[in-house]
Amino acid sequence: MDRRSMLKWTIRGIGLAFASMVGIPAFFAGFSPVFKRRTTQNVWRSLGPVDNFPIGEMRQVVVALPEEPWGGPSLTEQAVYAWRPSEQEAIVYSRSCTDLGCPLTFDPGSQCFFCPCHGGIFDKNGARMAGPPPRPMDRYATRITNGEIMIDLNSVPPMS
Repeated sequence: MDRRSMLKWTIRGIGLAFASMVGIPAFFAGFSPVFKRRTTQNVWRSLGPVDNFPIGEMRQVVVALPEEPWGGPSLTEQAVYAWRPSEQEAIVYSRSCTDLGCPLTFDPGSQCFFCPCHGGIFDKNGARMAGPPPRPMDRYATRITNGEIMIDLNSVPPMS
C-alpha cells in the first residue's frame, strides 16, 4: 500500500469515528420517544369544582401534568377546554388542532374553535367544520367525582 492510499483510509477512518460519536447518540436521542413505552393506566386530574363551570359556557383550564419518570425536562401543565352541556355532563377537549397540533382558540361570539395555522374550524361539539383537519377535536375521558370535574390524561393521543 502506498502512502497516498494509507492516508486516504486513515482520514476515512477518523471521519467515520467522529460521525459515529456524534451520529449514534443523536439518533437515539431523536428516536427515544418512539421506543418509550406509554403507560396504559389512567392518570386522572381535577379541573376544579363543578361550580366553576357554568352550564353552556366554554372555559379554558390549565391542568398539571405528571412528571416524566426519567427525570428529564417535560411540560408541567397543559391547557384544555371544558364545558358543561347539562347538569350531569362535562366535556373536555384538547387544545391542539388535529391537523398539526397548533393551539386552538375559542371564539365566544361564534361558539367555534379556530386554528391559526391553517384555518381549521371546529364547532362547540368538537366536530370539524372547515379547513384541513382530518378528524374532530380530541376529547378527554371525563367524570364528575365529589363535585369536581376529572379528566384522564391518557385518554387522548400523546402531544394532543
